[in-house]
Amino acid sequence: MRYLLLFFCIFFFSLSIGNDKLFAQSTEFKAKFTAEELKQAPVKLIPFPSEVQWGRKAVSVENIKLPKDGELATSVSKALHGILDESGITVSSSGIPIKFIEDSEIPEQGYDLEVKKNDITIKASSESGQYYAAQTLRQLIGKANGKATLQLCRIYDVPAYDIRGLMIDVGRNYQTMEFLKQQLDIMAQYKLNVFQWHLTDRPAWRIESKAYPQLTGAQNHRPTRDPGLYYTYEQIRDLFSYAKERQIMIIPEIDMPGHSDSFVTSMGFKMESEQGMEALKVILKEFFTEIPQDMAPIIHIGSDEVEIDNPKEFLDTMIGFCNDHGRDVMVWNPGLETDMDVIRQGWRAEKVSGETPFREIDSWNSYVNNGEPYVHIPKLFFKPIGAGSNNTILGGILCLWNDVNVKQGPDIIKINPLYPSLLTYAWKTWTDDVSEASRDYLTKIPPYNSPEHTYFDAFEDYLMVHKKRYFKELPFQYTAQAQAQWKLVGPFKDSITVSPIELQQAFENSDSLRLATGNTIYIRDRFKLGGYFPAAKPGEVYYAMTNIYSETERLMPALIGFETPYRANRAYNGIPKAGQWDANGGTFWINGEQLPSPNWINPGWKPQVTEGWGNKQDQEIAWEDEELYWTREPVSIPLKKGWNTVIFKVPGKNGYQNWMFTFAPLDTQPIKYSTSIKN
Repeated sequence: MRYLLLFFCIFFFSLSIGNDKLFAQSTEFKAKFTAEELKQAPVKLIPFPSEVQWGRKAVSVENIKLPKDGELATSVSKALHGILDESGITVSSSGIPIKFIEDSEIPEQGYDLEVKKNDITIKASSESGQYYAAQTLRQLIGKANGKATLQLCRIYDVPAYDIRGLMIDVGRNYQTMEFLKQQLDIMAQYKLNVFQWHLTDRPAWRIESKAYPQLTGAQNHRPTRDPGLYYTYEQIRDLFSYAKERQIMIIPEIDMPGHSDSFVTSMGFKMESEQGMEALKVILKEFFTEIPQDMAPIIHIGSDEVEIDNPKEFLDTMIGFCNDHGRDVMVWNPGLETDMDVIRQGWRAEKVSGETPFREIDSWNSYVNNGEPYVHIPKLFFKPIGAGSNNTILGGILCLWNDVNVKQGPDIIKINPLYPSLLTYAWKTWTDDVSEASRDYLTKIPPYNSPEHTYFDAFEDYLMVHKKRYFKELPFQYTAQAQAQWKLVGPFKDSITVSPIELQQAFENSDSLRLATGNTIYIRDRFKLGGYFPAAKPGEVYYAMTNIYSETERLMPALIGFETPYRANRAYNGIPKAGQWDANGGTFWINGEQLPSPNWINPGWKPQVTEGWGNKQDQEIAWEDEELYWTREPVSIPLKKGWNTVIFKVPGKNGYQNWMFTFAPLDTQPIKYSTSIKN
């Protein structure tokens, strides 16, 4: 401890080095808008519209006049009534009129919205365009002095992609209809229009089967994964109707021939066998009879992560059968190869060989369960949809899997940063403003004060406004981080104690010095996509330093974390031992003092497998709150008046480690950072 105190004494009398030369040059950044345009917008609309002209002010509004019953589609009428009701605006014949005009020149899903002091005009060529205009109107309504206001503006808006979606896996953990409808409501508010419903997987079959009722039998489901729970056809049709009213198309997914353990247990044979293919035809025909083509024009049949002896025969048979019943077919890519005309959903950075472009939906690097909150959001924001593909990109689908068990279905939105990801992805697939950005941003926030950093900083304001306004009662695992600045140094050998003077010199003069931005800093990420030291090796230690300013002596709440497991896989180094912050030996200091670690409920616990893919036993152990820094209680950080120095020590133990640390202040006011040494 005394060495660290000495280090801080030395630190505060040293000079900082210049920052500019430490930033690596990045790929040219290109965006449709400027950061200034985003910052100056009086209303933080998500997604941001294609074109907007802002009026000078927002006007008070008490009453609005809607078109007569029958003049609007039911979905638009219900949406408008709901929006006005939640805003405290009365529907009245004497109110400001909303006029709807059909305009065939506006693309489907697009709209033209003009808000004047005395009238509102919506032009569109389709019901969906009218509906999306209503959702924009919802965000334009504000509050001032307890009364509703409406921002004057003219907006012309068309989505960049026709498919803007979310996938939820209910095959592994069942979700109630109430929960699923809640997700559809939020999707609709942000103009997402596809819900991929992953209905079957290894643990369970969730679709009613009249022909083979054993498929939904509890005895044929994994006992730890909500055995015996499934959806009746009446419930399925109800959800389809609920989604349609919100301009959302549901793509049901019946995974085949892999991910089918519960099928094999129920039926006694594999899907790719002759018996299996005949049984699947019966199952599909029943599904198509119960769920007509106008409800579900597309069906997803999986096809990934499996090797079989007859891949062509199997896929040709199943795709042909679906096509014969009027359904377009969707498969995962990579997966079993097929030359048939199907939609391929990319989950990995691989392309099918061949000269003819195919229809593609981008889901690469969009898995929320593989996302660390503070890294996942900039990754989604900067990665262009369909980057590097020469195929016909239909859009993108954000995916939420739960390979690891959860205690209760809704826990998936507690342990995963779904809503900040959802809003970012809605922006990405509708606005699609960032056309080029460095691949570095898969694991980093852009360098401080670079053009792309300033742009991301502006976008963060939008997330924070929506978090405060619309997600007060829901988990939203994100706080502003664009202003957080760090110095990083290393490597040092884990077996050698670093003296304060050596560490001081390293922060001043080391050739390996890096400047970093953000609340979570990757030394090196598990999938080796990057980080600040991508060549870092187990047995090495890296240090990070920043200064934060406080106007008064106080306690500041913050989230503190080190290695954080991805929720797709239980393989990690586990819960720290009693008295430790990190199972890998990491720790941190505030003004030279170590803070006591949390009182771990299960100190020293770790899964049987710490590298590679978790085994079956580990995968069935549900996540505990203490395992994830955002589900733990915040830490109270003692700050003195003036500048406070924060130091993190981050060791690496194995090649599969998510080698990182998190320091996320939860202050409601912006935090002032500096990597310069203050006297």
